[in-house]
Amino acid sequence: MKKGLAIGAVALVAVAVAGFGAMGFGTKSVEPTTTTPATLVGSTASDLAPTTVYAGTTTESGGFTGDVLEGSPDAPVMIIEYASLTCPHCAAFHNQTYKQLKTNYIDTGKVKFIYRDFPLNDPAMAATLVARCGGEDKYLAFIDVLLTQQAQWTRSEDMRRELLAMAKFGGLSLERVNACLSDQALGQSVVDRTRAASEVFKVNSTPTLIINGINHKGGRDYNSLSKYIDTLL
Repeated sequence: MKKGLAIGAVALVAVAVAGFGAMGFGTKSVEPTTTTPATLVGSTASDLAPTTVYAGTTTESGGFTGDVLEGSPDAPVMIIEYASLTCPHCAAFHNQTYKQLKTNYIDTGKVKFIYRDFPLNDPAMAATLVARCGGEDKYLAFIDVLLTQQAQWTRSEDMRRELLAMAKFGGLSLERVNACLSDQALGQSVVDRTRAASEVFKVNSTPTLIINGINHKGGRDYNSLSKYIDTLL
């Protein structure tokens, strides 16, 4: 289970947004604020981290700030996963537990599922913005690729090249990616929603699952998660 540093995950994310220049992405810094950018819907922590779908918006660069719901909106169980794209435990959960969960519970109408960003370091923040750069339609596909191939891009000597290659394969141009990585509203939206997750659901490590509003740290293995879900059906 990946935890943030002592300064807290939210502060670390704010630093990460400002630190992208060192990775050569040419991004502008985003200062952490106590208010919500005008591009976001709602202004309180509960607005930004609801137990339902957060609609979000599309920013100037084409980046998407909201949730993408998987499964039937009428499913009796809601699971929200908070994850960091560089967290190995998150990749393990995605590749082992989530995919079984999708087949047996999400696709069968028993569970509705939302993946939410909780980046814990600079590379995770960069990857998050690349994923969101594809817009609402491509967001989950990028998340899947970034978690499935996590070992490849996070261990590369040139992480920037790996992320840009993934973005290009997903149909994004270099110009589009740079625009997203320089997009103040898009970056700030991730910072604000990470802060909201900490305030509303007390998220401080990844992966964390919010199941019908209750915090479950560590993601859980498929068998234990399946048994728990069955008690809610």
